[in-house]
Order: sequence, then structure tokens, then C-alpha cells
Amino acid sequence: MVKELLLARHGEATAPSFAVEDMQRSLTPAGAQQVERLGRTLAINGQTCDYLIHSPARRCSQTAAILAQQLSVKTCNAHRSIYQASREQLFRQLTQFPKEANQVLLVGHNPAVSQLAAYLTGESHLVFSPGMMARIHFTDQEWEAVSKGTGTLEEILQ
Repeated sequence: MVKELLLARHGEATAPSFAVEDMQRSLTPAGAQQVERLGRTLAINGQTCDYLIHSPARRCSQTAAILAQQLSVKTCNAHRSIYQASREQLFRQLTQFPKEANQVLLVGHNPAVSQLAAYLTGESHLVFSPGMMARIHFTDQEWEAVSKGTGTLEEILQ
């Protein structure tokens, strides 16, 4: 069974500020439009998603909600462990995805998102800009069996 990971960085967010906690930073209008375009592209191409997991930071929650609507995902799961996660922590999340989920969307933050994509695919020069997504395939593996270099980078979307 092929497993597919859609690994995304949240859309463009408001600049860091002393007046707003990092967790409360929102998508900019341009960031929301960027994610909407990405979602439409995915939907037009017939993309589906069995499971969506994201950081609880507002910008990730907003990104996840837009993509979930475009892809008709019924449930978005916020996991505190994704906020400020290391590559290793994101990888542990991936290995715990439900067995029945074949297409998973994870929305998180850099640098961990870029580092996880590089770790899974062996592509050393992946740097995710806001609103960027990688489609990574794993052939004949369950999520708990995924390891370094076992993924194939199918495409980068932005």
C-alpha cells in the first residue's frame, strides 16, 4: 500500500511582534490567498486526504482549515507537539499516524518541516517558504516503518 505525506509549511503570517504572542500570529491576507490557491490546485488535481494534523498556532490552524475545506477533510487535529517541534519530534508524529490513513496532510513550521522533508527523501536542499508543500510517497510501508530516505519526493507545490 502506498502512503502519501503532504508536508506543508503554514502560509505567510504577520511579522513577529512584542504585541502579539507567536502562537496568535495570523495569516496575512496574501498568505490566506496563497493557501486558497494551493488548496484549489490540489482539489482540481483530485487530491484527497484521510488525516490532517497541524500545529495549534493560529497561522497553522488557519492554513489547515483552508486546506481542509478545499479537500473536504472532515477532521483537523491540532497537536501541541508540532508547535516548535524539532525534526525528530515531527518524525515521531509521522510514525504514529493511524494505519488506515493513506494520505496525510501535516501543517507545521520551519525549520522542522524542511528538515523532515530532507530526512525522509534524501533531498538535501529543501527549504520551505511560507505556503509551500511537498508531496512525498512511501511504497509498501506502514507509517511506523517509515525511516530516513524511504520517501520519494513527487512534487513541490506553492
